[in-house]
Amino acid sequence: MDMSKSDSKKQILKAPKGMRDILFDERVYWDEIHKKVNDISQAYSFSRIDTPILESSDIFERTLGETSDVVEKQMFFVKTKDNATLVLRPEGTSPLVRAYIEHGLDHLPQPLKAFYMGPMFRYEQPQAGRLRQFHQVGFEVIGGESDPIYDAQIIVLINRLLRGLGIKNIVTEINSLGCKACRLNYKRKLIAYYKEKKGKMCEDCERRLALNPLRLLDCKEEKCLALRNEAPSILDHLCKSCNIHFKQVLEFIEEMKIPYRLNHFLVRGLDYYNRTVFEIFADGALKQKEAEKHEEEVVSRASSKLAL
Repeated sequence: MDMSKSDSKKQILKAPKGMRDILFDERVYWDEIHKKVNDISQAYSFSRIDTPILESSDIFERTLGETSDVVEKQMFFVKTKDNATLVLRPEGTSPLVRAYIEHGLDHLPQPLKAFYMGPMFRYEQPQAGRLRQFHQVGFEVIGGESDPIYDAQIIVLINRLLRGLGIKNIVTEINSLGCKACRLNYKRKLIAYYKEKKGKMCEDCERRLALNPLRLLDCKEEKCLALRNEAPSILDHLCKSCNIHFKQVLEFIEEMKIPYRLNHFLVRGLDYYNRTVFEIFADGALKQKEAEKHEEEVVSRASSKLAL
C-alpha cells in the first residue's frame, strides 16, 4: 500500500472557522494586555467577575432584544440532553448583570464597579478584525444613581488603557439615546421619516421599521446609510434631564482633555443601551471599539467593552 497516498487523504484537523490558536510567541503580548487591564482596573477600583462561557439563551433574548443582529443571526446554540437551550456567550454585559442579580450583589456598597475579561462567540462571517471567537474586556458600574461622572470615568479609563497599549490616533465618538420617554418620542419621528422612504431600504430595515426603528440607524447597507444622513437627530429630542446629563458628561471629558466628536447616528445594536453611548476606536482596519450604556429595566449602570 502506498502510504503517501493514504496520508494525503487524511483530513488535517484545524481550528473551527473564525477561531484561532494563540501560540507561544504571541502569548507574551496577550499577557501584557491582561496585565495592563488588571492594573488600570485596580487603579479605578474595578473588581473582576468571571461568568460561564455557556448561558441560557433567554438572558440574551431579553436583554439584547429579539430583533438585534446578535440574537437573530449570530448566536451559537447548544442543545443539552435534557432539551435546555444554551448559547456560547456573544457578549459579557448580560451575564455579568445576571450574576449581579442572582448573587444579590446589591447588598454590597453601591454602585458596584466590576469588570470581566474573556472569550465571546458570534456566528458571523470572519474578516479583518472580526472573528467568531474574540476576546472582550468590559467595565461595568452597576446600581446606585445614574451619575454622569461614571460615564465620563469609563471613557477616560478606556482612552488611557488604549494609549497604554501603544494604540495611536484614538477617536472617541459619543451620543445620547436619552431615557425611555425620550426614545418613545424620537421613535415616532423616525417612523414618520422612514415611512416616506419605503421601497428605498434594505429588506431588514423594511421589516424592522415597525419592530424597532432605532435599528435602521445602525444598518451598514449603502442605500440605508444615504437615508440615515437625512434622518432626525435624537439629540434634538432629549428631555431636560437627559440633556443636562449628556452635557455634564461632555463637560467632564473636556476637563480631562479627551477629544471627541458627536455622532447622533450612534445608537448601538442592542436593546439595553440607555442615555450615553460611545465608541472609541483607532483609525485603521482593526478598530478597538467601546460601547457605553445604561440599562433602566434591570439595573442602573454605566459600562463599556473592549474587543481584543
